[in-house]
Amino acid sequence: MNRLFRTAALALTLTLFPAVAAAPQVTAVDGRGTGYVALPTESGWLALVVPLTALGGVVPDDLSISVSGLPATTTITLDDVTISGENVLLHVTVSRSDLSTGVNSLAVLSLRSGGEVLTKVSIPVTGLASAP
Repeated sequence: MNRLFRTAALALTLTLFPAVAAAPQVTAVDGRGTGYVALPTESGWLALVVPLTALGGVVPDDLSISVSGLPATTTITLDDVTISGENVLLHVTVSRSDLSTGVNSLAVLSLRSGGEVLTKVSIPVTGLASAP
């Protein structure tokens, strides 16, 4: 009976929560090399650290990003790209148009070149709501 219950529970779990390939989580660094596990809103001083191998070993001239997983009022903009050893640093600006609500979301960034997605990475984005 216990085995039947576990099998039914597993089948229900797999039906309700199908396996999804998660984008690997990256970290961010500031100009001094201090690491961050999340991007704060209203920041333009951090760079995402992405292994160069994730881009095929070369940074394309037309590298761009598209972002999902954030509230419509929060954006991440790619400002610049540099190489540091075996990593690519994606210098980004995080902003939001509505400060009245907080942000606590997992941003998924699709790194694109020539209309194709080269890789996806993710990082939490956080920001407090401002007082009314």
